[in-house]
Amino acid sequence: MPFELQWAVEERVAGLEALLGRVCEACFQLEGVENAGMTVRIASAEEVRGLNRTMRGIDRETDVLSFPGAAFRPGRTAGMDPARVRRLYDPSLGWRNLGDCVISLSRAREQAREYGHSLARELGYLTAHSAFHLMGYDHETPKDRAAMRQMEERAMAMASLARTEEPPMTDQQLYDLACEAMHNSYAPYSGFKVGACLLSSDGRVFQGCNIENASYGATICAERSAVSRAMMEGARSFTAIAVVGSGAQAWPCGICRQVLNEFSDGMRVICGQYGQDFEVVPLAELLPHSFGPEHLGVQEDGHGK
Repeated sequence: MPFELQWAVEERVAGLEALLGRVCEACFQLEGVENAGMTVRIASAEEVRGLNRTMRGIDRETDVLSFPGAAFRPGRTAGMDPARVRRLYDPSLGWRNLGDCVISLSRAREQAREYGHSLARELGYLTAHSAFHLMGYDHETPKDRAAMRQMEERAMAMASLARTEEPPMTDQQLYDLACEAMHNSYAPYSGFKVGACLLSSDGRVFQGCNIENASYGATICAERSAVSRAMMEGARSFTAIAVVGSGAQAWPCGICRQVLNEFSDGMRVICGQYGQDFEVVPLAELLPHSFGPEHLGVQEDGHGK
């Protein structure tokens, strides 16, 4: 996706480019902005303080500074003003440049310790915060602050960076994320789109959608798409999955029930039709008398007893 990471410090954080790329992609997807990007610069405390003094007249270090490429009218954001976003197209980049974000690495590290989470999570949150500033969001009033915070948390959840110390995701939130995932479905043959959102035992969420194939047998269900993404992020135990179908309830098929059972931690299945209410049932009810790793003497870490 259109995104540029710049390092203005000697220290590097492994995997940060891919992580921040996911965060930016989630922010732009939520806002409905396409072919747009931003630059994230990881800077020293001295550089950030100098920019804050020069650009804002505030002579102190801060955690993140945002420099939008366009000014949106009060009460409007990038998703409401596609014409203004189109004017940000930069032919040398090949995408619409929303602006720049400058993050103080030292301040991010301090805040990560203060809030009790990883440096990567803090850098991801600061990037999301800046991305929404670049798209016209602000936090001057309680109403605006609540709206911006909600968008930030939704983006962080989509990027698998939800804070585990916060209250668990509700069934409605998981269902809403499944609905968002459904819109990315590739279903040219059946026309039946399915989205899924998987909740891991550590509080992270992973979205997936169905991916059809001309051979039919190579089709990937939304549930297994979400599981595959979770596996790549190191998640191995799940407590809930939300599944939504475009034309009817999309209860997991037999093979998906078996795959989910492999990693189930008392998993609940939240299922509904897009635009309608959902039902919640235990996976054990959908797959009674199941056969799982425990029958082969395999522990959770994948090793034999």
